[in-house]
Order: sequence, then C-alpha cells, then structure tokens
Amino acid sequence: MNRQRVRLASRWLCLAAFVLLAWDAGQALPDSATLTRDLLVRLDPSVALTASIAGRAFIGAAVPGLVVLALSLLLGRAFCGWMCPFGTMVDAGDYVLRRLARGRRKRKSAGGEPGRHDSAPRPTVPRLPKYAVLAAMLAAALAGLDLVFWAAPLPLAARFWALAAWPPVARLAEGALSLAAPLARQMGATGLAFAEVAVPSYAATGYIVGFFVLVLAGGVIAPRLWCRMLCPAGAAMGLAGRAAPWRRRVEHACTACGACARRCPAGAIPAAAPRATDHAECLKCLRCADVCPVDAVRFAFSDVPGVVMPEMQEKPKQPDTPDTLAPRSGKAVPAHPDACADACADAASQRAVNGTAHRKRPGSLSTVPLPPHARQQRRALLAGLAAGACAAALGHAAPALGRPEGVLRPPGALPEPDFLARCVRCGLCAAACPTNTLQPAWLASGALGMFSPVVTPARGFCDPACHACARACPTTAIRRLADERTFAKIGTAEVLRDHCLAWAKKKRCLVCDEVCPYDAIALKPEPGYTVGVPHVDPARCAGCGFCEKHCPETVQATGQKAIIIRPRDALRIASGSMRAAAEARGLRLVFTPKKPGEAHVPNPTDATGATGAMDSTGATDSTSSAPYPGTDGVQPPPPSPDGAPPSGGLPPGFTE
Repeated sequence: MNRQRVRLASRWLCLAAFVLLAWDAGQALPDSATLTRDLLVRLDPSVALTASIAGRAFIGAAVPGLVVLALSLLLGRAFCGWMCPFGTMVDAGDYVLRRLARGRRKRKSAGGEPGRHDSAPRPTVPRLPKYAVLAAMLAAALAGLDLVFWAAPLPLAARFWALAAWPPVARLAEGALSLAAPLARQMGATGLAFAEVAVPSYAATGYIVGFFVLVLAGGVIAPRLWCRMLCPAGAAMGLAGRAAPWRRRVEHACTACGACARRCPAGAIPAAAPRATDHAECLKCLRCADVCPVDAVRFAFSDVPGVVMPEMQEKPKQPDTPDTLAPRSGKAVPAHPDACADACADAASQRAVNGTAHRKRPGSLSTVPLPPHARQQRRALLAGLAAGACAAALGHAAPALGRPEGVLRPPGALPEPDFLARCVRCGLCAAACPTNTLQPAWLASGALGMFSPVVTPARGFCDPACHACARACPTTAIRRLADERTFAKIGTAEVLRDHCLAWAKKKRCLVCDEVCPYDAIALKPEPGYTVGVPHVDPARCAGCGFCEKHCPETVQATGQKAIIIRPRDALRIASGSMRAAAEARGLRLVFTPKKPGEAHVPNPTDATGATGAMDSTGATDSTSSAPYPGTDGVQPPPPSPDGAPPSGGLPPGFTE
C-alpha cells in the first residue's frame, strides 16, 4: 500500500478520534471510563512540560506527553507527521488554499499552470521563533505561570472543536431531530420522536474562530506556517529528535535534482543542497523518499555499510590535500576520488543548511563545521527566556492583572495560583458541563487567566451531584473528589436587598428558599416587613447557584440577579479530604436534592402570619391570607405510603 495513503489515513483517524472525544462520543462505548475527553490532549509534550514545571509537582496525567517527548529521541518528529490533529487541520487548510490558488491561475491561463510545489522550492520560513516561544513558556513555568495555552497545539485544537465547533453542530442535530419527529411518531419510534440535543453557548467564541482563521490563513505564505514557525511542541520534539537514529539518509545515487526539497512540507531539505537534512524540522513524512526518481532516499536507523552518508560530514577534513581524508586520529590516509568528491559535496551541503562558515580549531589545520543553527538557536532561546521572565514578573507584580480572586472556579479547583499554573485552557471542562454554567473567561479573571473556566450561575447552576469537569481536565487542575463532591464549596450566596422582591418591594417570594438543595436560605421576619425575607446561612451554602439561576428578579442596569454567588469562603485545597476541610471550617454542608413533585411548605408563622398567591414573577401579593393557596389555609396532607396521591392532592395519574 502507498505509504502516503497510510500516513494520510493515520492522520485523519487521529483527528476524527480527537474530535469525537472532544464531543464526548467516548461515553457511547462500553469502556467509556478510559475514553475521556482529554485522552488525546495529554499527548502534547509542551503541556506535559509546562504544567509539571509550573505546578511544582509530578502530574500523572502528563505522562503520555512525556512519553511522546521520549519517543522523539528515537523517532524525531514522527508524531507531527503521522498523528498530530492540529497539524492535520493546518494541512487541510493549506490544501484548500492551494486548490483555490490553482483555480485562479487556471482561470488566468488557458493552458493551466502547475502547482507551486511542483515548479519551485518551498518559500523560506523562519524556524527560530518557535524555540523562543518554547523558552518563554519554560521560563514562565519556572516562575509559576503557565502560558502554554497561547500556543500549545492540542489545547488549541480542543478549544476550537469543543467550544466553537460543537454548538453549531448541536444546533443542526437538534433541527434534524425536530424534522424527523413527526415521522418517528408515525413509525412508533418514541425514543427518537422525543430525543433532544442540548445546544450550549460559550463566551469568547468569536476570538477562538478568528484565531483559527488566522492560523489557517498562514498557508497563503507557506505550508504549515504555524507548525514550522511558532509551535512549542514541535520545538520541544525537534530539540529532542535532532540526533534521533531513525532519520533521512541519502545514498550516493542521488542526482541532486531537488525534487525532495520541492515536496518537503516542513522545508527541512535545502534546495541548494538536497542531500542535507535539518533533522529538527523533518516530520518523517517519507514524502522525499517517495518522490525520489532514483530511489536514493530512505529512512533507517543505520547507514548502508561502506557508504558515506551526509550525517558523517562533520568529521575533521584537510581541505589543503584533496587526495587525502583526515580521520579523527589526524593521520592522513589515501582516499578514493569518488569518496573525496562525495565528502566535499556533503560538507558544502551542510554549510548550506547551517548558513555558517567553517571555523578552525586553535593549533590545528583541520576545520570543524558549526552545529546547525547553533548561534541563531542560542539567541532565540535567550530571547525567549527573557520574554518569559518578563511575563512572569508582570504576573507576580500585578496580582489584579494576573491572579484575580473575584471569580467562581469549578468545584474541586486547586488554590488560585496552583490552578492557573496547571490549567491549559483547553475548554474541555466547559464542554463537559451539562448545565452550561462553566464558561471560558475573557478578561473577568485577568489577562493571565484568559480562557480559564469560571462558573456563571446566571447561565446554569452547578449540580452538586455532578463532577464531569474534573474527569475532563487533562492536568488535574480540578481535583477528582469522588464521594466528597458535595463538600466542595465554591462560594456563598448574597442577597442584593435593593433589588430583591421581598426586601425591596415587600412581595412574598419563595423561589430561592424552594430551590436551595442545601437548605441554606431561610425566610425570616424583619421589623417593618409583612413578609418573610431571605437570609443566607454561609455555613450551609455551597455556592451551587440554584438560587441565582432561578431568581425571578433581574437588575436591568447590570444584568445581575437579585441573589448572586460570590467567591467568598470558597473551599479550595490542593490535597487531603474535602469533607475534613469543610468540617474543620465549621461548615454544615448537607446536600438534600429536591424530589420531583415535592412541594415547598412555607412557615405559616412569619412576621404577620400572612401569605398570598404567587404572581407571574414568582412573587406573591401579601394581601392574601391563605398560606396554602387552593386549600383554604389548610396544609395538604402527605402522600399515602403506597405512593398514591391523597384526596385533594395531586391530580389522577400523578405521583410525587
């Protein structure tokens, strides 16, 4: 089978698996516990490095990324050429742009025109910026700040597919189900007729889409522009794989036709010296071997015995004696004229790759070529280290800019500095949230906290029985709490008395008290009020947001509800028992979910003993005196033990 077809199939299968996992398709499989959303995001080496360094701890979830980096020592950047989903997306964009450009040229020329990759070398792309990006991220990580979310390929891809691509797909699926519902009912497919697809919405979607448009538009300048110029994961694997034994090897049958240089997608083969290879850039795509007309290129772990390969060109030579070659011992020995010519050609090829001249060792006539891009890479790394140090200093010197404490974090989130150090802003926790309350922050959590997840109770409550966000986190920035999830206090409710229906308008409102699953809100009498007004017990409130989500009163000027959740007294610990920590603080967090059909029984003895019927806003007029509307002031009897509705209770066919 054609090797390029195998590679193409491998890349598209990896991209399909990545997208399906980001959309939580793994839950449909039998062994869904291991096929979590973050499974393939963990393969990013830059995420593994920066999260472990910035978090000051060994992260078990980062082991796959470290394994990929270790394999680069053996195979080079084979991951980039065969598996990377982000690279596949970039190549797909390049293909579309190339076809569009080819169509324009055909319209201008009656006879058509060959593609640029068939007639001219690839345009030169500066490769050193990605090393500066990697160095900046490592420097910031050493200072405790994680900046990898700006450029790491797999978190970027996850953010796009989970937060930007899934909502329109879900909307299309919901529309298709709506159209198919009448036919499903006629066919008796009740499950399909009433099936629904939740359509979420996320903040910062416009930025995410615009960013990817710019990344894909880079193909107008050069193929794989992002991967060759800015990708920190590619830089890390390139440095690790510079001396990888499995590499491109060119035999002496090479005619230097340049076909390999024109077809190399990474620009790793210089057009002036097609025998040479920049192994830090080579993607191991095997395309050069496939297009070679004389079959002189192969990928192997070792050279052919008796054949001098370009990798051997760094041995000392004596340029003043063309008929001799100088081995490492320094003794000149006769050489075959063909071998001498090949050695000279290899040396010229290496100089073309390096862009540097030979330098002489002191006291020696032999010359030694400089390592590839040694000086330029050193400068790029130093510049990146300086930039990362400046970013870290900015984050530590301006806490309000880099580490604000005024946002609600997901339950189980580490303390704020540790959380920002580990979170890679992949967006998978927000995509996993069933109530759509988790949103990527724009500037609400500071410049260095952009895209980190925040809880927005106005969109949806945080279900105390759910912890899907922790299962989707690839760096354990959100701890898995198992059976202690209900003790994870994320904030405390606060009543805005100037806008509350009970406090401001003296109307009876029972909503916040009714929906609170922790029984943290009580209606109490206050002097001058004819209705009970809500009071929050901070020791009982877990900040779940049920009250804010269901509050019927909205402040027109700010869009806030009359009761909001503040991050005050949030319980965030890096290790240990959440329940023990809650008890040590004196919290009394008892989660009692409301049962379907359970009616709220208000206290009949409030400030005045008066109650009333609820109006359309959820409030009641205090002029009525019946505490149980429709029952003449008599509390409805409880249901019978067998579950049947009592007389005068629920309608026939309904049970609690």
